[in-house]
Amino acid sequence: MQRILNFCLVPNHKGETIGKMVESCLLNWGMDNIFTLTVDNASSNDGAIRYLKKETMHWRDTILGHEFMHVRCCAHILNLVVKEALKDVHDSIVKIRNAVRYVRSSPARSQSFKACVEKLKIEHKGLVCLDVETRWNSKYKMLEVAEKFEKAFGRLEVDPNYVSYFDKSKNIGPPMKEDWDIARVFVKFLKLFYTVTLRFSCSVYVTSNAFFHELMALVDRLNTLMRSSDAYLSCMAIKMKKKLDKYWENDANLNFVLFAAVVLDPRFKMGYVGFCFDEVYGEYKGRLMRDGVKETLYSLYAHYESMCFGVYSSSQNSDELIVDDVEDNIVLSFQQKYSRHRKGI
Repeated sequence: MQRILNFCLVPNHKGETIGKMVESCLLNWGMDNIFTLTVDNASSNDGAIRYLKKETMHWRDTILGHEFMHVRCCAHILNLVVKEALKDVHDSIVKIRNAVRYVRSSPARSQSFKACVEKLKIEHKGLVCLDVETRWNSKYKMLEVAEKFEKAFGRLEVDPNYVSYFDKSKNIGPPMKEDWDIARVFVKFLKLFYTVTLRFSCSVYVTSNAFFHELMALVDRLNTLMRSSDAYLSCMAIKMKKKLDKYWENDANLNFVLFAAVVLDPRFKMGYVGFCFDEVYGEYKGRLMRDGVKETLYSLYAHYESMCFGVYSSSQNSDELIVDDVEDNIVLSFQQKYSRHRKGI
């Protein structure tokens, strides 16, 4: 659950400055331990994490030398992934944006559009909205709403002002049926990311053990779309997958403690995580990922055992305690759970 503890003014965006401010806040609150810090993927935050790792290494409850401190925000990663794919906007999307811009450019044009909606008896509350270039989710909302008014935009074509507006925009005419068809495919595609981003961003319940299912289903969907016969969709999916791999297949950027949270969820455990890895990444990469999760669990178990009992057991002893518990599900149940999460995305 989310709790806001403090707001403070940061003089600049340098990594060391941000790190010092976080350190100061923690000391003022009397907190002398940090397990993880979740930040977005700005380079300044990498610098802040490096500073905090160095300066707080001696704190009393430091866990495994701050190995797992840096957690990259899943929602921000998705934002970067979608932005990468939207750098080259399809002409059909440009046409629809121009149509929406025309309607929203003056009260008279907006009223004329409303009249078309009423004549066609289109049942939809609200009107079209224009996207913001720096926010991909606004593009999704623009297209989602606009395609519901396709017939109303078609009726506007009898208005000479509407047609002349497009004539001035350099060989990009008003959207035609094929443009709306492309927009519907585009909306369906972006809805995957929009829905997952909303689930990642929830603050009224714990998400650390829930992100994995959304991520695996999303990667699986991208793998399918990469083989699509639609060249535009396939190209977008390839760009997104390449960007996503930068964070989720790069050991330098991965924090395996996130996967450990799924293993500790009694509904899923290690068998489910391993099954998903194999399904999405293939047997070789899946085995490497699974080994990384197990190593993380063993390290954490040994660390807390040493804190509680004053002894640091070997990983072999930890293996026996953990593996008996995490390998006890049936493969069929993993397949059923995985299938259910894929359908629910």
